[in-house]
Amino acid sequence: MENLLYKKPSELGDFTKEEQENLRIVMEELKAWDTHDIERLLVVAHPDIIYHDITLPPAKGHDGLRKFAEGWLTASSDFSVFIEKFIVKGNYVVNVGRISGTITGEYFGLPATKKPFDCMYCQVAVVENGKIKYIRDHWDSNTMNQQVGWTK
Repeated sequence: MENLLYKKPSELGDFTKEEQENLRIVMEELKAWDTHDIERLLVVAHPDIIYHDITLPPAKGHDGLRKFAEGWLTASSDFSVFIEKFIVKGNYVVNVGRISGTITGEYFGLPATKKPFDCMYCQVAVVENGKIKYIRDHWDSNTMNQQVGWTK
């Protein structure tokens, strides 16, 4: 299966110009994660963004998002995103795929294990006026916890 993250938005569906632009913005956010570029992430985030990884309290604003991103990318220096499907309707962009990496550093209070993870992932993003205003990430934390040795 091909990672759709690096395709052109126009190649991914019959979307309106507005939907293609919203998709492009979310693809930039995902590429920022995939390339570990926090500044790139902040460029597409609204200053009042709420980023809710459902396993943690929501990150709010650029400062909260930066702290959250630093936490993830410090924990997994090889973190990557693989997108299998995009669904776009107006200012909502949903992406489905996998996240993977190795826990080489502390993960929000949990110890580094030097073990890899690969788990299913889904994100819902809301784009307003050219910036991402809200994100909710759903991912299989139980599988990750087992893979890296935090639970059995």
